[in-house]
Order: sequence, then C-alpha cells, then structure tokens
Amino acid sequence: MDVVAVLLLIVLANWLFITYITNRFLMNKTAYLWWLFAIHSLMTAAYMIYVAYSASDSVAYYNKTSNDENWFALWESGTTFIHFVAWPFIHFADLSYYATMLCFSFMGYVGIVLFYIATSENIQLPTVWNKLSLVEIVYLLPNLHFWSASLGKGSVILAGLSLCTFGLSRFDRRPFLLLLGAIIVYMVRPHILFTLLLSIMVGVLITSGGISFYLRMLVFFIAAIAFWYINDTVLQFADMDSLNVFNADSLNHRAQELGKASSGVNISEYNLFAKLFTFWFRPLFVDSGGIVGVFASVENVLYVGMFLFIIKQMWVAASVINGWFKILLIFFLLGSFILAQVSGNLGIAMRQKAQMMPFFFIIFCKMATYLPSSSTRN
Repeated sequence: MDVVAVLLLIVLANWLFITYITNRFLMNKTAYLWWLFAIHSLMTAAYMIYVAYSASDSVAYYNKTSNDENWFALWESGTTFIHFVAWPFIHFADLSYYATMLCFSFMGYVGIVLFYIATSENIQLPTVWNKLSLVEIVYLLPNLHFWSASLGKGSVILAGLSLCTFGLSRFDRRPFLLLLGAIIVYMVRPHILFTLLLSIMVGVLITSGGISFYLRMLVFFIAAIAFWYINDTVLQFADMDSLNVFNADSLNHRAQELGKASSGVNISEYNLFAKLFTFWFRPLFVDSGGIVGVFASVENVLYVGMFLFIIKQMWVAASVINGWFKILLIFFLLGSFILAQVSGNLGIAMRQKAQMMPFFFIIFCKMATYLPSSSTRN
C-alpha cells in the first residue's frame, strides 16, 4: 500500500513542481512537462519489471541500508552516500523497496526537467513535430529516463549534474543551486566533479565574450581552489597515484574490477577509440542481449546520426559558441573519456552513459541552431 501512497504524493509534488517552473520559467510548457512525467513513469515501471527478472544493485542498496542504524555514519563519498540518501526513506518513512525506488526515480525526473529548462533558456529552435522542437523531442528519448529510474547512483548524480548545469546557466543568480549540485556530484562520484571543475577552468579561459574579464577570473579561481581541494580525494577514490587520466594503466585495474561486477560484454581490454564508441553507441543490435538492449540499440542509431551532425556543424559553430556551451562540451568529452575508461563491461557503460547524455543533447540542439532554417541563434 505504501507504493500507492508514495505514487499519489509524487503526482501531487509534480503538480506543484510543474506549476512553479511553468510560472517561473516555461509559461506554455505545462502539457509537455506532464508528458515528460508520463514517459518517465512508464520507464520507471519498465525498470521495475526489468529488475524483477534480473540482478540489480538497487536491491543491495535497499537491503544494506535497511541494516544500517547510524544515518550520519553513511556521510561518505561514493557508494556509501547512496545509502545515506536512501536511509530516511527506509528508516524514517518505513518505505518498501518499490516505494523507495519511486522516490529515487522522482529525483531522476527532476534532474531531467532541470536539464530541459537550462537547455530551453539557452536555445530556441523552431517546432518540427506536433508543436515540439528538437529541444523537447530529445528529452523524451527513453534511455535517459530508464537508467535514471532506480535506487542508485544514476538518479542521484543526474540530479546533481542538472543542478550544476542549471546553476551555471545563470551562475550569477543561482550560486547556491550550483554549490548544492557540486556537493551532490562530489559525494556520488568525486572524479566527475573534478572533471566538471577542470571543464569550467578551461571553458572560462577560452571564452572571450559574454561576461567580463574580472568575473571570468573570479569563476576560474573559485573552480581552481575547489579543484585543488578535492584532488586528493579523487586520487583515493579512483585508486590512482597521479592525476594523469590519459595514462590508461592507472584506470585499467578499476575497469577490470568493474568488469567482474556484472554480466555483459567485457570492454576493459578495448583500445581508447573502441571504449568511447562502445560507451556512446553500443549496443547496436548484434550485441543487444535482450529486450532492453534492442530498445537501446534503436536509440543508439539515432545517437550515431546526431554525433555525425555535431561533427559537421562544429566547423561552423566552434568559434562562436559561448562559455556555457564550451564548458558543457569539454565536460561531455572529458567525462565520457573517464567513464569509458572505467566501465568494465557494456552493462555498466549503458548505465553510466545516461548521466552524460543530457550534455550530448544540449550540444546537438546548439549545433541545430546553426542550420539555415533555424530562426534564432545564441
């Protein structure tokens, strides 16, 4: 019965959430956001069916958290932080496994909506189908919703990254949201925050317009201080002895250990190009391995086309895109590189890719603004 009660509370929370953001940001998008919620709910149901017939880390998260008595002892970066987030749902609210899954799924949904808002306030594209532009269409693609619907790292870090992206979009007005997102990302995966900070530093340095020199330097130094502060934690977390992430040997052991963690195509011995291709675009039918893989393959074919379009348009846009897009582009490339290096098998790569795809969508939509038929360029 708690599943029904939680579902009703989530619908109510979503109504309040949509009411606020449509009044604040998206005046005419109420219907679309409810469609987004419906797609996410459908993918949540599909994920719950999927885990009922296959092994899932979410079960282990729930069971271990149920046996943890001290909440604040779980405040630690990495996997332990997911137990920290799940603890009040399980111990205070006494929720069942599936009810807790719904709560985490809603975190993933909120993250997707924040990514959508950040994209919409920076990119305007003409409608292409049923009053939807490419910005709306890409966020309806199911894989992002499927892999952010679980009790686990995926939903939490997606929410954290969305807060960072949303905060960076108007960082002078949203510093606290940016800070909150950075804390969440750090607690889940310190190396991803490390990559984001590096992207901010590089993006600010190569941006010549849009914001004043002094403000750019302020952002750079804040990012540099945070970068310096967390680097030891990143080394410990990744089990590395240096920050030379381009040394594949420093990440190989971690990838091999992750490769043993679950079933799937072992990619730990692939070369860098093959790892990146696998991370971004596989499975592709021949290695789909089940119904989830088949649906993922269909979407991955779209990703291949979108990637080729980005490469073509980048020659036009590289010199004119603003700092926000440069930061997101650098983060997408560096983050994909690192996650591809430590994804031991295809199953892990599919899950970890979901946190990078909103950045891919933003880059794709931005490149679409440079088509001759696009009415607005940013």
